[in-house]
Amino acid sequence: MTINWHDLIAKAWTDRKFLHESDEFDCWRVFHGYAEGAKGVVIEKFGTMALVEYKEDIREDLDAIKDALLQHFPFTLILAKGDQLLGLRLKERMFTLHGDFSDAPEFVKEYGVYYSLLPDAMHNCGLYLDARPVRKWLANNSEGRRVLNLFSFTGSLGIAALKGGAKAAIHLDKSKDLLPRIEKSYKKNGLDLGTRSFIQGDIYKHLPKAIKRGQTFDGIILDPPPKVYKSPHSEHQPKGQDFSRLVSLCSKLLNPGGWLICMFHRFDATWDQSDAEIITASTHTLKMIDRFTSECDFPDENVDRKLRVTVFEKN
Repeated sequence: MTINWHDLIAKAWTDRKFLHESDEFDCWRVFHGYAEGAKGVVIEKFGTMALVEYKEDIREDLDAIKDALLQHFPFTLILAKGDQLLGLRLKERMFTLHGDFSDAPEFVKEYGVYYSLLPDAMHNCGLYLDARPVRKWLANNSEGRRVLNLFSFTGSLGIAALKGGAKAAIHLDKSKDLLPRIEKSYKKNGLDLGTRSFIQGDIYKHLPKAIKRGQTFDGIILDPPPKVYKSPHSEHQPKGQDFSRLVSLCSKLLNPGGWLICMFHRFDATWDQSDAEIITASTHTLKMIDRFTSECDFPDENVDRKLRVTVFEKN
């Protein structure tokens, strides 16, 4: 099947008029192939860089994609990144289609907040674009709160909370390699990282200890990766995350009136079923107060396959 990239990208660009005319951010998903005619292909804009990622072998189409993109925006750099499942050698998986890699942006800006990038990372380069409304919500609902950011990755959600007036944000992640990237964003935003703002460790081990020490928070961000890592401290090892256990632990760490914002990537339950399980896992100490999903640059018709964001409040 021949794909008309010129027409597909032109339509996608038009459908995102609100985004590319906005001066509040310079990053969004340009093309969401799962719903826009090319399954497995996504194109994302980070400042003046475009990143083309593909899970099907479309290397013969990459020049056409590049030309179509340049008709709509003067990108200084266009990178192609093939999925590891294609069986390509590393140097064949990621390469420059247009421009020079030295022009890769170090940061992008969203609602006045800077986020650091690592464009040559083989996985996500540092900012999940479908979570843009989450970062906006955090900036609007974190003032004066002590926030715990679990599975923090590059810290973008905690940084959004701090820029929204949070009095503290503690990032917890298993990977210590993320700390330099978090530090870079803190420095760019004029924030003080402090000595206990980043904790490297096993979340299933750390949270019970925090409960025993009597630690509490006014907000907890829970955005676990869909696959659970091998943890001797988890009560069991399901195929996916142990969502119920995570919620149970978080509910014990929340102060009354504190919020828990959940982003659960799962297809074994509908959104309604998942939210009901969260309330049950908290022994009904949580109530739902808000719910939303990704924006127009992620145009899936099936809402259960989009980003699910539900906010709960501690009774």
